[in-house]
Amino acid sequence: MKLVFSLITSLLITFMNTFPMQAVAQANFAATISTMKVNQQSSKQKVPVKSAKQAAQLAQSRFGGKVLKVQKQKSGYRVKLIKKNGHVIAVFVDAKSGRISGR
Repeated sequence: MKLVFSLITSLLITFMNTFPMQAVAQANFAATISTMKVNQQSSKQKVPVKSAKQAAQLAQSRFGGKVLKVQKQKSGYRVKLIKKNGHVIAVFVDAKSGRISGR
């Protein structure tokens, strides 16, 4: 009988200690998700690009590699990059929004 009582008591203590930790973990998870949503929304904000240098920096930060050439176009900039693996990519950086397209 003592063995059963001590087993039940230890199980209750284990469960009582586990539930508060789950609540804390859930709160931390919820906070992480809300932070990710804020970061995602802020990354979608428009960032006007005012120079070829700024367009090159945006493209390079997104894709890495070395900037080969930047050309001013009607509504933005065409940026050519060479990656470490030797691949050359060309992207378009919109001047109004900073949005990068192409590859």
